[in-house]
Amino acid sequence: MAERDPFELVDSFTWEKRSKIITRDVHGVSGLMNFTYFSHLASEPSTPMHYHQGIMEIHCIVKGRSMIQLMLGGQTQTLTYTGGEAMAVFPGECHARGNGSRQEPCELYAVQLNLAEAADFLGLNPEKGRALCEDLAHMPRRLVRLGAQDLALMRHAFGLFATRDAADRDAGVAHLLCFLYRFLRLPPVEAMMREPADERIQRVLDFVEANISEPFSLSTLAGLSGYSLSRFKTRFREETGQTPALYVSALRVERAKLALERTDQSITDIAYNLGWSSGNYFCTVFKKLTGVSPLIYRRQSRLEDGES
Repeated sequence: MAERDPFELVDSFTWEKRSKIITRDVHGVSGLMNFTYFSHLASEPSTPMHYHQGIMEIHCIVKGRSMIQLMLGGQTQTLTYTGGEAMAVFPGECHARGNGSRQEPCELYAVQLNLAEAADFLGLNPEKGRALCEDLAHMPRRLVRLGAQDLALMRHAFGLFATRDAADRDAGVAHLLCFLYRFLRLPPVEAMMREPADERIQRVLDFVEANISEPFSLSTLAGLSGYSLSRFKTRFREETGQTPALYVSALRVERAKLALERTDQSITDIAYNLGWSSGNYFCTVFKKLTGVSPLIYRRQSRLEDGES
């Protein structure tokens, strides 16, 4: 069967546990199209080659790895980006997520920005809106390194949009603007010149995955790696895009989400079962990383499943 020619893709509103797309007709913010969250724990088919006329996309990888195929100069290039990195797709560029057959498991946030609406862009006055859109459209690099603050801004922005409350949406726009101004100044990543994965850090990642319910210290993880504590922190961030503490917290939060969705365990029990030192600390970190409290998350997940 012949491959389908690139086409203009328009997504529909979606609100599932692992795929949430808040569309323009729902949020009503000028200059913003889709605001998306994906968390796929298994590989999935690649998306078809498509484009968005006048729309810039920014994909922010929280963890895992993603590949994108770009049609540039009549040729298709495949770029890889991983946790703690962001990819820009400029208006009209033909692209597809995946390697042509499969998408790898990953967690990401993505925004679509309508740069044609520069005169009324995310609530900015016309002068500032045009200046920001001009800077975004002419970024000299498409793959950049994210910091923990950048990922936190995206998490908070999406969490605020997700409530569908007008005041929260306005606060979400403010978070998104902060992210965009930072995004323009983030350091580039050399996508095609990555060093091989650090086996010592992989050893630590395997340990964390297998023992996430147990309390352990950064010193313990550094000892497993064979690096000094300071060198371990540096190499861990270079390999994953996150600090060790943020990586562990984010993984525990993901496990907590599953427990909140699938069990009736108390929030305190979930916290202790996942290695948190206290229920209050767990709630603080959970809200920081997701934008909502564990209780609100559980209620929202039950509503999505049609429970009363």
